Amino acid sequence: MSADTEFAGKVALVTAAAGIGVGQAVARRLLEGGAAVVVTDSHARRTDEVTAQIRADFPGARVLGLPLDVGNLAQIDEVVTEVDRQWGPIHILVNNAAVNWAAPIWDYPLDRWQRTLDVNLTGAWYLCRQIMPGMRDAGGGSIINITSGAVESGGGFGIEPVYAITKGGMETMTRAVAHDGGPYGIRSNSVSVGIVADSKFILDHPDQAERSLPSIPLTKHVVARDVAEAVAFLASDVRAGSITGDIVTVNGGALMRS
Repeated sequence: MSADTEFAGKVALVTAAAGIGVGQAVARRLLEGGAAVVVTDSHARRTDEVTAQIRADFPGARVLGLPLDVGNLAQIDEVVTEVDRQWGPIHILVNNAAVNWAAPIWDYPLDRWQRTLDVNLTGAWYLCRQIMPGMRDAGGGSIINITSGAVESGGGFGIEPVYAITKGGMETMTRAVAHDGGPYGIRSNSVSVGIVADSKFILDHPDQAERSLPSIPLTKHVVARDVAEAVAFLASDVRAGSITGDIVTVNGGALMRS
């Protein structure tokens, strides 16, 4: 099996894939492996533009762009139905979409709590719920959830406490999905990331990257392609066919799990 046919015949859906960071890098990496890829993002115009650019970069590849606000369950139903209509069941799901607001617990607005929960956890769970029956009937699949080292740190004072709470829930969901999906060949894993140097947040706040660098043993920041490679590994039935319910940490050693 060559690297460009590893995911041949597979359909992958990636959320928040039209930004400049992890999601788009993951979509491109899965396309390199021969998958048909559904690019979704909450920004309709950006989804169209990025999908068109990816098509230009991967002539002949199957790429479908669909707007998707992961916090909108009805829209999830529409997207899953449309993908099934055009391409059949989804074999690889990458839950990458997330929102975050910086505020301590006591100042966190209730509406923002609900929005963070809706996108980061409820939407990810609902995607699993709606896609897993198709995976089951197809003989299996792989679900990869993008989580964060904020789970262990608690988010840091006033920086991302609710984000950390939702990502902790996502890691528990990863294990629950692994238990329920395992008998049907459905694997579920998480990729926990630290600071991603080419993410929009860090490009907008380079001071965050500079302050954290001394604490990273590899003395370099992760880039989106590093995360994409971890996702591709976990998505592979050949390379990771016996791995499920696990967390792969990609952060340069900033967080070392026991």
